[in-house]
Amino acid sequence: MSKRVAIIGGGISGLTTAYLLKRKGFEITVFEASERIGGNIQTVSRDGYTFEEGPNSLLKSPRLVDLVKLLGLEDQVLASDAAAKKRYVLFGGKLEAMGLRSFVNGYFSLKTIAALIREPFNRSRSPEGESVANFISRRIGPELVEKALDPFVSGIYAGDPKDLSMRSAFPKLFEMERDYGSLIVAAFRRKVEKADPQFPRTFSFHGGLKTLISALADEIGGNIRLSSPVREIEHSGQRFSVYRQTFDAAVISTPAFVASKLIENRDQELADRLGQINYPQLAVVILGFRSESFASKLDGFGFLIASREKRQILGTVFHSIVFPERSPEGHTLLVTFVGGVRSGDTLDARPDEDLKKMVQAELSDILGANEEPDLVHIKRWKNAIPQYQLGYEKVTDACGIFEEKNPGIYFCSNFYRGISVGDCVKNAFETADNVENYLNK
Repeated sequence: MSKRVAIIGGGISGLTTAYLLKRKGFEITVFEASERIGGNIQTVSRDGYTFEEGPNSLLKSPRLVDLVKLLGLEDQVLASDAAAKKRYVLFGGKLEAMGLRSFVNGYFSLKTIAALIREPFNRSRSPEGESVANFISRRIGPELVEKALDPFVSGIYAGDPKDLSMRSAFPKLFEMERDYGSLIVAAFRRKVEKADPQFPRTFSFHGGLKTLISALADEIGGNIRLSSPVREIEHSGQRFSVYRQTFDAAVISTPAFVASKLIENRDQELADRLGQINYPQLAVVILGFRSESFASKLDGFGFLIASREKRQILGTVFHSIVFPERSPEGHTLLVTFVGGVRSGDTLDARPDEDLKKMVQAELSDILGANEEPDLVHIKRWKNAIPQYQLGYEKVTDACGIFEEKNPGIYFCSNFYRGISVGDCVKNAFETADNVENYLNK
């Protein structure tokens, strides 16, 4: 009789772990609290548009490419358009295309350029508990933080670089300094696991990211239970009981505040830590316009906004420039983000119509979009992205200790070792291997 594994949570982490464990020959059951799978990955098709309510695209990584190939989805991969290479930052009221040109056109000062040149000779080291902002400021300078890092972090975490832990939020950069003493030296010398060079760097799928979720669900089959919130993992001898079913192992792939409740009978201290992780609110405002609506033709991936601009939005993705098939011909689809740690606590007080008008006004000022949109869709995420705040390594370390002390229970979620889809997939591969090793002892 094959060993049985309960997967609690049907987002990308849980589904990938379940799929990999099924391939290894284990009997799996996925318990999802909501009425649909996918977690934050949700694709909507409407009025000729196709758009995402959560992540808008994927960035190539080795394990993510492996998953696509295992699922046989290579022919469904949709590469980002060549016109979407530019990434803009709004600073000083103007859109600046980031890249090498930014260092020669006066966007960055000579002082910052000189600091970048001297970076390989900067022998300072990250102190315990250093923030992302302090790390970059120490190695290169505060101007790079203000003009590039601040908007970049708002785009990834919807967070504040002054509050995020460098070691936890950007572990690769932390390790580059630790191992090589320089980010630039590490970039040349560090051995990096590379994905298939023929695979596009930024991609999605025909039909949207739901293509990946649907493929995983098809492979898992009828072993997904929707509307099945798990409130406790009970002991059943040397095994575990979930919904009166007995399992040999359990994988927790829920948000941290749900995981907190699942483990409080085993580790109250860790449960308290998980319950305190900040998940700011985020609203995704999706607008479709006639392409002629804009003052000039849009190009690039989109723009992010430096916090000093005091804008009411975090940034906008030019979604149908990145993936032209996402909008009807002659139309442009924009995805704008509002809230995060900058203003997420104010979202409850703003009705949808207010959000729509506010985003329209911002896009009119920044892009010259002066017509009414022919598509309006708003998605509110009450708990959006876990913030890897200062001291977060204590959470990560405590999760590892918990797994050692509670054999058979594992964490695989975006509050643990990375928030991106690529991180979640990588961790799912590792978790599936760990479960296999445990069950085959």
